[in-house]
Amino acid sequence: MKKETLSKIGFFIGIYFLLVYLLVLFEQNVDNSSIQTIWDAVWYSIVTLTTVGYGDYYPISNYGKLIGIIFVIASMGLLLGLVSKVTEHFSMINERKKMGHYGTDFSNHIIILGWNNFGAGVVLQLVNASNKVVIITDEKKDIDRIYEKFSKEFVFVIYSDLKNIKSLEKGNVTSCHMVFINLLNDSDKLITTLNIKKEYPDVEFLVTLDHSDLDSTFHSAGVNYVLSKDEIASKMIASFIFEPDVAEITNELISSASNEDEFDVQQYLVTDENPFINKTYGEAFESLKKSYNVILIGLSQWEGKNRKLLKFPKDNIKILKNNYLILISDGITGNKMEDLFKVSEGVAGN
Repeated sequence: MKKETLSKIGFFIGIYFLLVYLLVLFEQNVDNSSIQTIWDAVWYSIVTLTTVGYGDYYPISNYGKLIGIIFVIASMGLLLGLVSKVTEHFSMINERKKMGHYGTDFSNHIIILGWNNFGAGVVLQLVNASNKVVIITDEKKDIDRIYEKFSKEFVFVIYSDLKNIKSLEKGNVTSCHMVFINLLNDSDKLITTLNIKKEYPDVEFLVTLDHSDLDSTFHSAGVNYVLSKDEIASKMIASFIFEPDVAEITNELISSASNEDEFDVQQYLVTDENPFINKTYGEAFESLKKSYNVILIGLSQWEGKNRKLLKFPKDNIKILKNNYLILISDGITGNKMEDLFKVSEGVAGN
């Protein structure tokens, strides 16, 4: 406790006992006065200061009444001070809760480190696919803006210095599916990735680069997925110039579909409840096409700790537990797939 605070406490205690002493001095020789001893005065002062006011002790003399008025005024100040402190405490709790300092219990979610318009677009697609997202931002004003746009059911915001790796603990990083490093420049992304990797070596990372020539550097640093914004954009632009209809379909496929006129590429984990487990790719392809007008375009199988993508594999390839089915469906049929496969879409959440 600071010396200044101790001095203030000592000063007020001194004033209090001085008033108690004077109260007894003024009252003890007055006929019919109920305050005759120090303990009487202390009891009266406590009852008055706490606004209880039993009325069993009260001053009679003029000077005693003056001290009584001081105690009454002090009790009002004490009450207001107490209410102010309680209000301040709950306001602080609400503020810390708003800033995400108490953490989240999300699991199999995506953590996005850094917030901007690009990140907002990514979150929109993730939330449309019913994925939960933790967003870490160093701008306090972003908190309200994010919650205005996205439901708290799917999004949790943490206000923190982006260099503070410990903020990831509040985002339940050990239970997340992936961390997306969404910082402003590639050097910050690399440094942050290395720092996080030291603390959480098993976490998967995705990074988008401004300079594609750093691809191998990030892979060497342990980043699982490295994408170049310029490369993706240039391919899409070239496709729109050369094959605009193909580009339009491609653009639609990488977005979340919500109606029967929109199409989406989806990925589903194969569990014991999947009707195609231990069946062949050809059998699954025919059944999905005939019953749901869904096209099974690939499988993802595990090879050690990594997944290997099989695009339009041979018909005799067997579908095994923990494989992923990759298919194209419209927005309405896509919802039926979750009921059919008994899992939610995507890698996150499973």
